[in-house]
Amino acid sequence: MSDKPSSPPSPALSRSQLMGTQPIGKLLLRFSLPGVIAMLVNATYNMVDTIFVGGLGPEAIAALTIVFPIQIIFIALAVGTGIGASSLISRRLGEGRKEEANKVVGQTLLIAVIAGALMALMGATVGRLLLANVLGGSELILDDAFSYMIVITSGSLIMFINIMGNNLVRAEGNPTLPMIVMIVGAVINIGLDPLFIYVAGMGVQGAAVATITARSISAIVLLSYLFGKRTGFKLKAAYFKPNFKVWGQIYAVGGPHVLMSMVGSVTMAIVNNVAAQFGEMVIASYGIIFRIVQFGFFPCIGISTGALPIIGYNFGAKKYLRVRGTVRRTTVVSTAITMGVAILAIAFPRQIVSIFNRDPDFVPLATNAMRIAMLGFGFVGAQVAFATFFQGIGKGIPAAVIGISRQLLILVPALLLFAHFFGQEGIWFAIPLADVVAFIISLVWTYVVMCKLGIGLWGECKGPKNEVLS
Repeated sequence: MSDKPSSPPSPALSRSQLMGTQPIGKLLLRFSLPGVIAMLVNATYNMVDTIFVGGLGPEAIAALTIVFPIQIIFIALAVGTGIGASSLISRRLGEGRKEEANKVVGQTLLIAVIAGALMALMGATVGRLLLANVLGGSELILDDAFSYMIVITSGSLIMFINIMGNNLVRAEGNPTLPMIVMIVGAVINIGLDPLFIYVAGMGVQGAAVATITARSISAIVLLSYLFGKRTGFKLKAAYFKPNFKVWGQIYAVGGPHVLMSMVGSVTMAIVNNVAAQFGEMVIASYGIIFRIVQFGFFPCIGISTGALPIIGYNFGAKKYLRVRGTVRRTTVVSTAITMGVAILAIAFPRQIVSIFNRDPDFVPLATNAMRIAMLGFGFVGAQVAFATFFQGIGKGIPAAVIGISRQLLILVPALLLFAHFFGQEGIWFAIPLADVVAFIISLVWTYVVMCKLGIGLWGECKGPKNEVLS
């Protein structure tokens, strides 16, 4: 026997093994808390960003709002790719296939470069036409909207690296760095907003310049980590040669999420167009509601990004009870967050709206809109948790259907019907209806699939051998 001490396990291997052994509550707290903090900071940045722009008037908020569908498209691609890669990496680490996990990292970064170039080209060529002819931009707000959009799309590679890179780092079992990166980026962004918007006199475009500048710093930190020696990933030049088999594996899970979010972009474009019939103030009201929804939704995403590698690892290791425990805790905490935000928004809508803009004609309109639109938001947190369960076990289609049912199959028909019969208030009533119906669909689907795995979500169900499982 050799006297040489055995080499210590790699940091990534040690971290990933914890996902299959550490108590679920402690593990989920460790993985999710950094993400929740980071996403809260990010949501706060989004609100502050809109508040600074809101100082220019309700029309400036409306200009930002009609750009949201385009932002959703490239965020959808980035998040979907990151989720698919994270799920695949976690499962490969759970299976002990570390080399395959490294390949996924290389392919993900390659996708970021290609997608960034395509989005920049889209913004420069057809961006203004989309804003004017598809997204409801009137002459009053079109110039501001385009000036904001062209900066964001030109810097989309930076955004892709931020979102995808954070998912890659979390997948190897390091949730702390993404938290730090997101917090630093958001704080810098908030600090730069007033400088570019007011001091430099750039107006709405200044908010976009601040965003890309801050996110560039975050991207440099992430790339330094992924190509450095602190990570357990070991990247080789060969991993960056297009491997369409790996792309297929990434998008088997992430693709439906991309599609789901693309549907979200289409839905938001429809909402903007319907709202445009009633004026820019209605568009601005929806923009503020969207920011408040993000403030509740983003922490749920933070929890889910922490839960995703845990679910993926334990599913790959066939530890299904640990999968169930993770889903249960994620559901409870996420629902508590969205319920809390919904209650605050319904109880204090005027105070919240006044933070963004105090126009005496705008505040009553937006106050009424928020009070109605947030009625069903408390049920959204559970939907995020259930979608994460499906993503974690490698089934992206159910996750996509859950999102599509809320954003398209229910919301759009209800929106068009209600707006026709009830005017602008119909827009706001369609939103909680979609939230509640989609929750019921996601709950039933998750329960059925968990029973097929031989585990109940809550209560009891019959497993594949007809034994009673709880």
